[in-house]
Amino acid sequence: MGPAQTLAAILGLSTVSGVNLYLTVLLVGAGQRFGWIHGLPPDLAILGHPVVLAVAGFLFLVEFLADKVPFITPIWDGIHTFIRPLGGALLALGAAGDLHPVAKVLALLAGGTIALGTHGSKMGVRLLAHTSPEPAGHSALSVAEDVGVIGLLALVYTHPAVALPVLGAILLATALLLPMLARALVFVLTGLRGAIRSLVGRGGRDEIPAWVELKLLEHTPSDPGEVLPCFARRVKGLPRFHRAFLARAGGGWHLIHRRWFRTRILALDEGPGPVRTFPGFLWDSAVFLRDGKPQILLVSRDWRHALPKPEA
Repeated sequence: MGPAQTLAAILGLSTVSGVNLYLTVLLVGAGQRFGWIHGLPPDLAILGHPVVLAVAGFLFLVEFLADKVPFITPIWDGIHTFIRPLGGALLALGAAGDLHPVAKVLALLAGGTIALGTHGSKMGVRLLAHTSPEPAGHSALSVAEDVGVIGLLALVYTHPAVALPVLGAILLATALLLPMLARALVFVLTGLRGAIRSLVGRGGRDEIPAWVELKLLEHTPSDPGEVLPCFARRVKGLPRFHRAFLARAGGGWHLIHRRWFRTRILALDEGPGPVRTFPGFLWDSAVFLRDGKPQILLVSRDWRHALPKPEA
């Protein structure tokens, strides 16, 4: 493989591994076994072994089914936050072939980083779609991702010179989305932790950061009240999945958050609690009012006990 082919393979395998690792292994392995792809480095040629193909095919089938269920997808993606970057790093290392050891190390590091970025992109898009959990919409996203993996791999191994600028554009878009992706990652992992902890225990006051306590004491020194963590789903002035804290103090509810190194506190409309709540699989949605307009917050399952029930 020439330099352009090698670079395209390293970047391409890393990129698609973050979207669907098992389909990537299955396609490259099948390409090696049936002669669709020629000149693979020895470390990648092993992907054509029947046992590897069988395992990859089985795992792809499991992911294909899990990807179609809106409330299973966040759990599956959360688990694969660790698996896909590792797989992308190993595939990039294998694609490096006989390059200098330093180049191999760089390929390994780049592969893991790129796979983590595209995995985060996938997870972020799915979470944005989570507000409309129709199965047909999630199924369409899943199929589009799989088609993208197939098309990009075909481009990498048939027209590497064309694939390189395409991959560059994808990686640039991923980098621009990093803030949202980081929030989405924290959101998913917090939801998973909350679901597990709801079975064995509940969140406590000791989990509230000091800066939240200080802001609350500054605002209502005589009545610091209770605090529970949450995430913004639709709150004016906050990006989606931004971490915040609901505080009940001074006879009302407030939303405390930190952005651009500044801590702010927003007063919500007076009331004993949310006007409506919607139980969810990983998160409960709580609707508060601010200036008469609905503000939707998400509370993990281990903290749902601290959220007052809406008045009938």
